[in-house]
Amino acid sequence: MEKKALFKSELVNTVIGSETFFKGSLQTQRSIRIEGGFEGEINSQGEVYIGENSRVKANVFAKRIIIAGEITGNVEAIGGLHICKTGKVYGDITGDQLIIEEGAVYRGKVNMDIISSKNAYEGNLQLTRT
Repeated sequence: MEKKALFKSELVNTVIGSETFFKGSLQTQRSIRIEGGFEGEINSQGEVYIGENSRVKANVFAKRIIIAGEITGNVEAIGGLHICKTGKVYGDITGDQLIIEEGAVYRGKVNMDIISSKNAYEGNLQLTRT
């Protein structure tokens, strides 16, 4: 059986490479992939992928977020949040769908009732085994 890709890599418009560190505020209408270090704030109308060896200290707002690395900060994903088995999240989560794979680390609060002032609807929580 073929495994579905978590992140649509062909749609990535911005990549922060493995040997790159970015500090500041990043806003984009498209998707972003972070493989290096990032500190500040990310606001994306597309997907945000936090790579396995990345370290992010930021508040992140995006349509969909996949975390395989480490993030410290609050996360708001209006189209779903997926924490992979290698992922570590230290902060509060707001979103409509949350998937946490076995082995992932998560410390914080989850709010799935309200998604920013623009969107208010219920979501669901799904825990998976790999």
